[in-house]
Formats: sequence, C-alpha cells, structure tokens
Amino acid sequence: MKNKHKEILVKDLMQLPPMVVDEEESVENVLQALRKKECTGKILYFYVVNSENTLLGVLPTRALLLAETQEKVQNIMQTSVFFLPETMPYEKAMEALSHHRLLALPVVNHQKKLIGFFDIQMCLEENVDLFKEQRSHEIFQLLGMRLETNAYKHPMHAYAKRMPWILCNMLGGIACAIVSYIFQAVLIKVLLLAMFIPLVLALSESISMQSMTQSLQILKKQNISFKKIVSRVFFEIRVAILMSVTSGVLVGCLSLLWEAEVATAATIAAGITFSVILSAILGASIPIMLHSSKLDPKVASGPVVLTIADVTTTSIYLFLATYWLL
Repeated sequence: MKNKHKEILVKDLMQLPPMVVDEEESVENVLQALRKKECTGKILYFYVVNSENTLLGVLPTRALLLAETQEKVQNIMQTSVFFLPETMPYEKAMEALSHHRLLALPVVNHQKKLIGFFDIQMCLEENVDLFKEQRSHEIFQLLGMRLETNAYKHPMHAYAKRMPWILCNMLGGIACAIVSYIFQAVLIKVLLLAMFIPLVLALSESISMQSMTQSLQILKKQNISFKKIVSRVFFEIRVAILMSVTSGVLVGCLSLLWEAEVATAATIAAGITFSVILSAILGASIPIMLHSSKLDPKVASGPVVLTIADVTTTSIYLFLATYWLL
C-alpha cells in the first residue's frame, strides 16, 4: 500500500494555477487583470514568470495589495521560492509542504518552467483516502484475509488464501457441537439453556473482538514497553468484568420472563459473566502472544479469537449449568 503511494508523482496531482503574473507587469495591471478574470479555483499565491514562463518568484497577496499601483512586480516579488520538480514523489511533496509550512508550492519541469501548483488540500484529500484504505486493509485482516494490491488472477488463488480461516471457524463450530453433545443431559432437562446459547455466544464474540481490537491498537505503537502492554490488558479485563456482570444480570433477569426458576436464571447469568470475562482475556492476550511469536496478529487474531471464544464460552456455560442444575 505504501509502495502504491510512492509511485504517485507531483505531476499526477498538481493543478493549473488560476493566474500567473509576468515580472514586467505593474501592480495596477495585475489588479485589473485579476478583477476581469473569472477564477473558479482558489488563489493562494501569485507565481511570477518571465516571457518564457520560467519561474522567477512568488508574489504574496499582501505585498500586491499594499504596493503602489505603478510598482513593477519584479520589485516586490520574493525571488527566494521553493519549488517542486514534476517528477517528485507524492510523499516527498507532502513532506516539503510540511517542512516549509506553506499552503501551496509551485511545480516546474526540468527547464524550470511553471506547469502547475501542489496545495495542502490535495494532501488532506489523499491522506483521507489513504486512511480509508488502511482501515479497509485492517478490517479484511481481522476477518482472516489479506487485501492484496493486485486482484487474484484465478479463483483457486483466492480460495487457497481464504479457505484455511473458514476451516478454522468450522472446526470451532464442530467443537461447540461436541461440547453440547457432552452436556446434552442438562440441555434435555433445562431446554431454556439451549435457547440462550446464541445470545451467550454473541456477547462473548462481541466483547472478545473489542478486547482484541484494543490490543492490536497497542501493538501498532512503536517502542511500547511490556509493562504498558500488561497494564492495558488488565485495564481491558476490568472493563470486561463490568460489561460481563451487567450483561449476565440483564439476561438472567430476562430469562425469568420465560418462567425460569431462580436457579436457572442464576446459572444463565453466571455462565454469561464468567464466559465473557474469559473471552475478553483471550481477545486481549492472543494478539500479544501472536506478536511475540513473530506472527502477524492482524491476520490470525480474528478467526483464532472467535473460534477459541466460542468453544470456551460454550464449555463454561454448559459446565456451570451441569454442576448447579443436575
């Protein structure tokens, strides 16, 4: 993605200047020409050229307005002007704008003839596009996919990249089915428990993904200490405890509407609370473990966290139900 933006040159993004000033013109002539000219774009600076369109300097708007009307442009222009070669990479041009703290810079060809200008608005628009592309890239990675620069040329190539993570999710689903089979006695006795399994899994997956996202944000920072990582993980765990207790109590109370016994409602509440807490711990810690193992946490975290969270949640939920209700 970064290489893509290095290939963009200034000449691909520049705009034509709305008005160019000749060095021999007087201030009065420039002002009259400006009044007559229909400028659809913004004018940040007036660039001064000679009869061959060679860039000579820049005329600030303030200097133009305050100068005597008969004054020549060449006498009030600034001859020290920084310009951008048309072949300069886009990223270097952004750095130049930031370094010189200017709103725009002129663009010249190899003969130093003025051919356009590059302004700060272009930087803002390109950065927004880049940010959107980065966010899309991260979202695809969380789903277990890589957003390749070039599209796959054959369906089998895309299949080979994506199918392993689908199989990972399938294994998680099969594991949950096995867990449910192992604890089928409690499900047969208390059918209400089965009705709340999708809700329990949804809560667990949501909170585990939130915790995982926070860990990934931490890992993006440069030179962050292990102490800060651990501190942030414990912070996420405390937040998860508050959310899990709230969710458990609400769902437990909701189950009473189905004429559930207090013991069943308490079991559902406790199962949600403990399983969601553990899922949050897994979501926060798995990206860090993958990162420490030199693996890409963005690609592997999503499918791995969801699979482990589903199996763990189902196991804890049904184990507590079996222990308390049978």
